[in-house]
Amino acid sequence: MEMVINVIREKIRKKMLYITTVLGILVVMIFSSDMGSLTIGGKEIKDYYVLVPILIHVVNFLSGALALGMSVSTIPNEYERRTSHLVWARGVSQSRYHVCLTLGNILVSWISGLILYGTLAVFAMINGYAGILGRIMASMLFMMIYVAIVSVLASAISVVFPTVVTGVIMILILAGGAFRSILGLAAAVLTGTGGWMVKRLLKLIPDLAGLSRQGGNLVQGKPVDVHVIVMGLLVIWIAGLGLLLFKRQEA
Repeated sequence: MEMVINVIREKIRKKMLYITTVLGILVVMIFSSDMGSLTIGGKEIKDYYVLVPILIHVVNFLSGALALGMSVSTIPNEYERRTSHLVWARGVSQSRYHVCLTLGNILVSWISGLILYGTLAVFAMINGYAGILGRIMASMLFMMIYVAIVSVLASAISVVFPTVVTGVIMILILAGGAFRSILGLAAAVLTGTGGWMVKRLLKLIPDLAGLSRQGGNLVQGKPVDVHVIVMGLLVIWIAGLGLLLFKRQEA
């Protein structure tokens, strides 16, 4: 637990947490007030009840981006600074060390996500939708799974590959998962080898968009697909195994 707390303290000192959080708050404020609106199909959408699912996608993506930014470099940086050797001297295994570093990144990203969801709740009250506050808070579960997927995957990959390679892989996973619906439509339109490759890649990418969509469904009282939750937890479990099994030679 001490190692997890140390990671949280260090990450909170980083500017990335504040930049991502402030950016998210500004986005929520703009689209939750008269300062901005969305136009879909030529129609302007200002109803906060309709906007919430869209904002949930944005908030989850920003929280996932924060988790990615921290997780791709945390483990490699610790080895580069030789901080890991101080841990080995205390009899801590590589697996436990990797898990503690990852948990610290997840918790910091959750803090940012909680703040952003708090902003969603505030504007729900301002716009006269205090009745959905409980559902907005409950939808944070999907953000927490979303962030955990990104962080655990990035951390596990960073144990094996250099930071740059990990970053490229994770950007593709985050973008592909967040825009999975759009890519699915593209795959349906594409023919030949291109369409085949996109369809196969989609099967390997976690359905991050689906998690955000379930959060929006929960807020609007629509049915929630439990299968999406189970698959998300399965991805975390598989990536977690990698986090436990992968080793670094410089340890």
